[in-house]
Amino acid sequence: MFTEDYLMRILNQALAILMTAIGLKKSGKYSDALQAVQQAIEQVTTLPVNVIDQMEDSSLLDMLVAQGQLDTSRLGILADLYQEQGEIYVLLGQPAQGSIAFARALRFVLEAALSGTVNLSDGNIGRVELLTRQLRGYSLPVDTLLALSDYYQRILEKDDQALAAAGVSQKQISETLDRLRDQLDGSKNKPGD
Repeated sequence: MFTEDYLMRILNQALAILMTAIGLKKSGKYSDALQAVQQAIEQVTTLPVNVIDQMEDSSLLDMLVAQGQLDTSRLGILADLYQEQGEIYVLLGQPAQGSIAFARALRFVLEAALSGTVNLSDGNIGRVELLTRQLRGYSLPVDTLLALSDYYQRILEKDDQALAAAGVSQKQISETLDRLRDQLDGSKNKPGD
């Protein structure tokens, strides 16, 4: 079990590396930026990136549970890192790899938001909207679709003013929920499932 001080050092170091990666990306050094992001992922997870890349999202989430609580601090940083990784892959002309990273970022943002410890703020709502736009046309795993459905159901509980501040409306959320339900129904009715 990690001590709180140790985890804070890891998170601070990962954030510093993330800032370095963002700077490298802005200066066009995409390969170096990608390496920095991968280094930060290794720090946060304490596993080699090639192992992490082979893991299911649910296994990574299980790794971030201690004493029955999801470590939303580490999960949030991982979401940031995977979102940055997705952007870098897109800039490198590797949109498929970018979509994989964006999908992982989306799942982690959703899990943090649904954990109850993270506020469904305008910024979080906007971030989910940005990631879902990045993933338009990409087939998301069922677990992510379920988390997205739960998330949107919670968002519908917000008042119109709060939704407008986040740049969405009740109608948009309802339409999105209907599409998600259709996708989930379609995935349940696939042959062999």
